[in-house]
Order: sequence, then structure tokens, then C-alpha cells
Amino acid sequence: MSFSSEVKKFLCSVRELSDSEAAAMLYGMFYAGKIISGKPAVRTENSEVFSAAQALCSRVFANEHYETRRLVKNGGSIYSLSIKSKYFGDYRSINSKIVSGSDDVAGAFLRGIFVCCGYITDPRKEYHLEVVLPESERAKVLSEFISEHGMNIKSTERKGQTVLYCKTSELIEDFLTYIGAGTHSLEIMQVKIEKDIRNRANRSVNCDSANLDKTIAASEKSCRDIEFLLANMGDSLSDELLETAQIRLNNPESSLSELCTMFKKPISRSGLNHRLKKLSDLAEKLR
Repeated sequence: MSFSSEVKKFLCSVRELSDSEAAAMLYGMFYAGKIISGKPAVRTENSEVFSAAQALCSRVFANEHYETRRLVKNGGSIYSLSIKSKYFGDYRSINSKIVSGSDDVAGAFLRGIFVCCGYITDPRKEYHLEVVLPESERAKVLSEFISEHGMNIKSTERKGQTVLYCKTSELIEDFLTYIGAGTHSLEIMQVKIEKDIRNRANRSVNCDSANLDKTIAASEKSCRDIEFLLANMGDSLSDELLETAQIRLNNPESSLSELCTMFKKPISRSGLNHRLKKLSDLAEKLR
């Protein structure tokens, strides 16, 4: 099951919703649907979404009639549920009587929209959430509604439809938490932490590898300079430089700190570095 399907399955559990939240979620499902034969309808291939719509209708429309249909297409099922056209209004604006100023009710409304026409990518791959409504006019109204509730979602056009989307993990986390999927919001946060740890480890390895490459390159150059000096003016080198040259040549893979422990008389790392630089300068002059 995809991450998006998991989120929708979780959100389709509607037993814990209050009466006002149930009405708002059902309204959101119809707001995300089409007008079929003059009636607002929820049409979906997802049986869990359809079951949630039925449960909400039974609860909200205690004495109202609603119609359900099951169509078979290309070997799969398409479920449809429709109601009287005037119950929720004309859908050109969001009905403030059903969606009050309460965050819980507003979140339930967006919950209904998301389970019907929303999608979210697996956060392990990328951060992307989108909502595609059947009409661009509704999309504009919904975008303003979401922005009014503190989430600045973006919009674009795709195949003649307006797509509301966001690609920042923080906004996706806020949206999921707002519509009641806080557990999945925490899952995205956990994925972010894992990615951050992995990226830091990779940067550390790359840094260590780069430092090692520099150390090896410096050692190889130093050894080449020393071999050149010994071959051309070995007898004229001072005892200190001669000892340094021999220790460096005999231990090409050792670090400066390790080389410091090999001298007869104690020498500091900076002192050793100074001697090696002097040997390199002599080799350069001689060349």
C-alpha cells in the first residue's frame, strides 16, 4: 500500500468525529466531487472512501434520501453516491453554515476533500502533496480558504485543471496534522531526521576522504622531493634534514603526528612540517 493510500485509509475512519465534523467532512467530499445528472456526487474507485461517504450520509442525512451505485469498468469497480442538489448549496463558495470558524470543523472539511481528490508522495522519495478539484473555480475558493487557515498552498495548471500543491515538508506536516493525520505527519518528521543523519554521515565521509586524499598527495610529493635531494645533494644535508628525509621515506603512509614519535629527539608537528617544507624548497631550487 502506498503512503498516500495509508493516509486516506486512516482518514476514512470517521467514528470519532463529532456531528459538526461529520457534516463538514461529508460536505468536503461532495465539494471535491462532480455534478452528475444534476446531483452532487462522490465518485471513487476507493471502496474505503465510498464506505466513509456512506457512513457519513447515514449519520448526517437521518431522514434524507441518498443514492448509491456500483459500476464495473475495465474489470474494476467505480462507486457513486449522490444527494439532493440543494442540500449543501451551489459549491461556488464554501458554505459557512456547515464549515464554521472552528479549526476542527475546517480540518474535517479539508479531510473530506483530501480523501476524494488529494494525493501525497512517499516522503522517502520526495515531499509533494496535491489536491485536484473538478472545477478551477472551486480550486481558487479552496486555495483562499486554506490560506486563511495559515497554510499558503500554491497552484498550477495541468491538463486544463487547477492543481493545488505544496512541496515543503513543514507545510505538508501542518496540513496532515490539520486534517487529522498527525501520526503520518510525525512519520514525515522521522523521515526528515533519518535523511539529515544520513546526509551528515555522507558529508563527514566525503570530508574525511578528501582530507585523506590531500594527505596522500602531500606525502607522495614530499617523498619525490626527498628522493631527488638525496640523489643530488644527500651529503650536504644537515643531520636534522637527513634524519627527517630518511624517516619520511621509510614511512610514506604515516601521518605527521606518527612521524614525530620516530625521531631520536622529540619534535613537534609544526617543527616537522617546517623541516619537510625546507626539504621541498631545497628540491625546488635545485630543480
